[in-house]
Amino acid sequence: MRSVVAGLFTAVAMVCMVLAVPSMWLSQRVVSTEGFVSSASVAAHDAQVQDYFAQKVASSVEDATGSKIAADLVLPAARNYAQSDGFVADFSEVARQQHEWLFTAPDADTDLHLMEFNITPMINRVVQSAPLPIPVTIDREVIVTVDQSQITAGSLEDSGTLVDILAWVSVIGAIVASLIALMVSTRRTTVLAWLGVGGVLAGLAGWGIAVFTDNVVHERLANTDEASRNTIEVVVSGIVDNLSTVSLYVGIGGAVVLLVAVVARVASAR
Repeated sequence: MRSVVAGLFTAVAMVCMVLAVPSMWLSQRVVSTEGFVSSASVAAHDAQVQDYFAQKVASSVEDATGSKIAADLVLPAARNYAQSDGFVADFSEVARQQHEWLFTAPDADTDLHLMEFNITPMINRVVQSAPLPIPVTIDREVIVTVDQSQITAGSLEDSGTLVDILAWVSVIGAIVASLIALMVSTRRTTVLAWLGVGGVLAGLAGWGIAVFTDNVVHERLANTDEASRNTIEVVVSGIVDNLSTVSLYVGIGGAVVLLVAVVARVASAR
């Protein structure tokens, strides 16, 4: 009877592990505002992202002043700014706006397929350092829009709530089930070995979800303009790479536990 109970709780623990790794990562690095901003901000150091926003700043100055010369004077300063710490801080705010668009229910008059970014702070930071013949200040909001045909504003709000619940339930379930299985089992090394297998499977599941997510994002951005698509793909790839790294560590940890359990089992059988 004890073996049956131990086997049942070991199976439950393994299932919970497989669910816990990707769901807890999603909860902490995507659904969480601060986690999302922290993950996405890494993309601020990418050359494609820097060039995209430098061009947007320059074109926005041209729109505001009606002068191509002003835009040409601003562009070098914009490129220098895009490689500075100030850009990283401003890009973090853009990432925060992106998260809000994805995870917060929109107002009634919001265009559900247009993701909007306010880049006014970026522009004013650049024009203050640009060699312009007359001072220029942008006193209105400058909004950059990205057409999203495959996703809508606030569409991830309910999913985010479910992910948070699943993450904590699966983590707690994995811990409790593992402890019960180890306590009731008469062959703890065997249970430990299976828990190690669960860790390996959890790592593989997380890696698989990372690959799948990256592919889905590429497909859904197919109709987006090239500059915007490249920028969003860089942001998403940076976030997904973090899941791949976490999954690798979990898989290695599971393999170590499995190896220790097998060695202990062999040693105890002598």
